Amino acid sequence: MKFSRLLVLGAELLLSIATVAQQIGKPLAVWQTGQLDIHHINTGQGNATFIVFPDGTNLLIDAGAINTIDWRTNKPRNIPVKPGNDRQAGEWIARYVRNALRFQADPVINYAIITHFHDDHMGSPLNVIKRGAGGYVLTGITEVGEHIPIRKVIDRGWPDYAYPRSFASDSMVVNYHRFLDWQINHKGLIVEQFQAGRNDQIASVKQPELRKKYPFEVRNLAVNGQIWTGDGSKTRPLFPDLTSLPATEYPNENMCSIALQIRYGNFDYFSGGDIQGVLQFGSPVWHDVETPLAKVVGPVDVQLLDHHGYADSQNGALLASLRPRVFVIPAWASSHPGRDVLERIFSEKTYTGERDVFATNLLEESKLAIGDLLPRLKSQSGHVVVRVENGGKSYRVLVLDDNDELFSVKAIHGPYQAQ
Repeated sequence: MKFSRLLVLGAELLLSIATVAQQIGKPLAVWQTGQLDIHHINTGQGNATFIVFPDGTNLLIDAGAINTIDWRTNKPRNIPVKPGNDRQAGEWIARYVRNALRFQADPVINYAIITHFHDDHMGSPLNVIKRGAGGYVLTGITEVGEHIPIRKVIDRGWPDYAYPRSFASDSMVVNYHRFLDWQINHKGLIVEQFQAGRNDQIASVKQPELRKKYPFEVRNLAVNGQIWTGDGSKTRPLFPDLTSLPATEYPNENMCSIALQIRYGNFDYFSGGDIQGVLQFGSPVWHDVETPLAKVVGPVDVQLLDHHGYADSQNGALLASLRPRVFVIPAWASSHPGRDVLERIFSEKTYTGERDVFATNLLEESKLAIGDLLPRLKSQSGHVVVRVENGGKSYRVLVLDDNDELFSVKAIHGPYQAQ
């Protein structure tokens, strides 16, 4: 027993040394059992977060591929794809995932979550020619699934896609549903609706011994206006009954976003899709999704900014409750992040203590708007990887070059001590 224990200690020491030895300019070292990796993938086209849990179970949250025409202005967006325009964003995401899973002989995505139905989180079929085996357009998550198998998809609308209104005429959801149907019938895909309050919908798919040795938790916090109460798996409604509202006042898509919290040891991570918390004048209180979550989610180590750091996100109540040491901004547009949002994030009046802010893809217009706050950001472009060490007591943030597929480390920050 003593000898075997020495072997375990020796292996853990070697792993620790290997992690510290990660060098700038070298490719990111492959994930090791016991680590929690959170990859914020930058394609310049929206959100894509890939998570490898400490037992090897993995989860993809969103796979954005924005339409080339902005539906708000009907003008071209002209935002280049990273690392190049020779492939679409969905294929780049799949290739990144395959590299992150190179420790597996036959990589698969165990779980994929679509937080809500916007193109920068799921992909738009408009102006896209490529089609999959089932006739659906390859964009965002549908393209990811063409290049790497997905075992289970979880979203906010399955199976009827009718809340708060029907998506029967929405080209994105129609194309996505066609993809799901074909994958179910031909590839054995499982699809579920995300259920707020649960902590067992994303669970280990590995051997019992790994589940026991490396326990992690994914807590479903909110979806479609249902908010976890903090008591067991109980939830409460935030939005009023739709029958009491005219259709013009129904909750918007961002408010319906999936929010979740990941816990491993002392480490906590928060992801809230595009929920909002800063209200426009005259808006009802229930449009604020952040404040109710602030009441049930305690301090976290890392937060993915809500709504890309757009002006309606990151209110004081949420910041004061979460108190993140590290923020990641999934930026792709000139409005990401808002200067006022950064001011709240950096303000000692919101909460005291150090904080580091990393952006994945700041545009030049954003840099000009941010102005004198720009030097305070730890990164302005690149894949942002949070690597939590065995046991969840400490973590580092590694910024990877997004101009090619070498995945070279540009910067290493930390170690940070988990709260």
